[in-house]
Amino acid sequence: MSSDSFDLKRVGSVDQFVKTVADCTRRWQKRMDWDRQEDSSWLPWFRGEEDSTTPTKLKPKLYRSKEGRVKLLRQEQDLRMEFRRRGSQFLGEGKPSDHWEWYFLMQHYGVPTRLLDWSDGALVALYFALKPCDATHDAVVYMLDPWWLNELVFKKLPVCKDDRSRGSALPDWPEAQDYLSKDEFDNESVGPKLPLAIDPSHVARRFAAQRSRFTIFGRDTNGLARLCKKEDKNCPLRRILIKRSAVQEMREDLALCGISESMIFPDLEGFGRELNSIFQDRWMDKEAR
Repeated sequence: MSSDSFDLKRVGSVDQFVKTVADCTRRWQKRMDWDRQEDSSWLPWFRGEEDSTTPTKLKPKLYRSKEGRVKLLRQEQDLRMEFRRRGSQFLGEGKPSDHWEWYFLMQHYGVPTRLLDWSDGALVALYFALKPCDATHDAVVYMLDPWWLNELVFKKLPVCKDDRSRGSALPDWPEAQDYLSKDEFDNESVGPKLPLAIDPSHVARRFAAQRSRFTIFGRDTNGLARLCKKEDKNCPLRRILIKRSAVQEMREDLALCGISESMIFPDLEGFGRELNSIFQDRWMDKEAR
């Protein structure tokens, strides 16, 4: 896909960012069929990344390794077992009720998985894109139509056309079952090829605060980017570049809008990081930070 068809705009303020998001959303809505226009559950998803030039963009952490897919799936199997075996002692909130909730928690706490983080909150994604203040390249926010993605996925699954689901998937949908085995010992084969857009259950407060959504990858380790190249101009996946020179000012404007570390991470750790950031920005010399 050429950059001209992929990039929406290069922005230098929160105002420009919000306008770009709103304009793209309206264009997508006009191209929808009538049933989708009438469905209030449709929302675009957003993902913020600090560096628009990274070669691992739009790839889940597990698939960023140079190892082969089968070996990576075996490594994920070990990680799932270890996280579940030892993670229970650290749970401060409700215990996960099934294998999907354990998997979602793994992703939120930094363990490599086949999940890629998204949010249905544009400013939340912008916060993650701007969070590192020492950026040397433009930051980026990706914008995705999850319904479009799943329409492509569902067409390739052996599900009766009359019974085909619509929208972002839930973990208990039949379409989601082949993406994650209940048994950690049976995690070496992933049936579907394309990534699936899926909604997590809010097993932790972070999920609600960050308005979390996910894409879970299948056999294709670079499935989302490759799919977009194939779909070209008809692909509702776009990116908004954030001028590196505007990062600090936009971070300050986001804070005025109430988008802060303690809002994104609603716990004492997040609150402590927010206070530390305020202290450093206001009272410490750059050389001493």
